[in-house]
Amino acid sequence: MLHMDRGGLMLVDSALFFSTLPIRNPLPTMETTLQQILYVAATVVFAIACRSFENRFIQKLGWLALLGASYLAGYFLTGTHAGGGIFIAAWFMLPWLEIVFRVRKLRFPIKSEIKYRFPPSRDVFPELGELSSEAEDAGFTEVGDTGWQWSQTDHFMRLFYDEEKRIQASIALAQQGEFGFSYVSLTSRTKSGVTYTTTNYPFAATMKHSPKQRLNRFLHAASFEDLLVRHEDFLASQGVTTDELTLQDTEYLHAYIERDMSAQIDHNITAGVIEPTGNGEFRYSWRGCVFLYWQVVKDMLRV
Repeated sequence: MLHMDRGGLMLVDSALFFSTLPIRNPLPTMETTLQQILYVAATVVFAIACRSFENRFIQKLGWLALLGASYLAGYFLTGTHAGGGIFIAAWFMLPWLEIVFRVRKLRFPIKSEIKYRFPPSRDVFPELGELSSEAEDAGFTEVGDTGWQWSQTDHFMRLFYDEEKRIQASIALAQQGEFGFSYVSLTSRTKSGVTYTTTNYPFAATMKHSPKQRLNRFLHAASFEDLLVRHEDFLASQGVTTDELTLQDTEYLHAYIERDMSAQIDHNITAGVIEPTGNGEFRYSWRGCVFLYWQVVKDMLRV
């Protein structure tokens, strides 16, 4: 209600004034928050779906979608693009924290004894039988089962050999607690002492390879035969013929592997990637931690 005061000024009734002010409804804020959560959740679901495909390009799209979901979460929480960038950067900081606070504290044996092992059960390694059949169908002869313990990781390996092609094959399982993964490697050794290996090992190398070790990673091998073709192409690209390959004694295949491991460890001690700690053990140096982190980052970018 309007009225005049003694000075002639027009006054507004306080009740009428406040009744005309706009009232902020909290519901739109709640709706917006729910909408943001749904955006992030939908992006995560899309990322997981892409990662379930066998096609590596779709898998890469899934990784990008996961980074996108992280950015959205950071942006929605902070309201700034910097917040989204920090959430993306967290993916690349977590491996470094893992390396510094856990991996650097681990101790690994300088010498590992490779000896006969009983094969794991079908429940633990269900692919062993099928992969063994594929190797035999490709012309390889089973030599035996072997393995070793390396820090907290238990390694099992079934060895095969093709005398005509002079190629050693290994079907392996690495286990650490409840986590485990399998891989296949094909190795050829030349008379000059150079080792050529093609493998679908799913992670980057944790140490540098010695000067006489050549590695060819083929992560997307569809079968044993597919990996074998890639290995033969690898040898051809390096100009290595069958006549240059040494004929290996199948009774000592495990000893060749042990020798290769020792050569790699000795090379990394010389390169400063690892350092002896006494009692026949070593740990990663700070230089080794940086090397290991860069290997992880390269794998993340390659995915």
